[in-house]
Amino acid sequence: MTYDGFFFTPNAEDGELELSFFDYNEEKLKNAEKVENTAYGDKYHIAFFKPNEEGFVEFDETFEAIFADPVAYVENLYGTELFGCILRKTTQSHKWFNNYLTKAKENVTIHNIELKKGL
Repeated sequence: MTYDGFFFTPNAEDGELELSFFDYNEEKLKNAEKVENTAYGDKYHIAFFKPNEEGFVEFDETFEAIFADPVAYVENLYGTELFGCILRKTTQSHKWFNNYLTKAKENVTIHNIELKKGL
């Protein structure tokens, strides 16, 4: 499967991670060259969000990493209550990613996330 990125969210009912894959819509982004890809894998932007003590979602961290399989990486986050976005790094991806972070931090409020711990 090919994709430019995906969102991952824990399912509140069973704690399983739900993955939503996407591709860039804009031509400029679609045709951008990969940045810092290696024989082991491509480089990705990663953003994590987590629930706080009051049940509201807050920004956790962002970083970049090379993954052979970003889906396997995210699947290993099972039970951590983290969710967010992984985006393949290209010469144009920083614009999309920065816009995503800005909008997520300013506009997204999710109340009372209840996840089953220890699943």
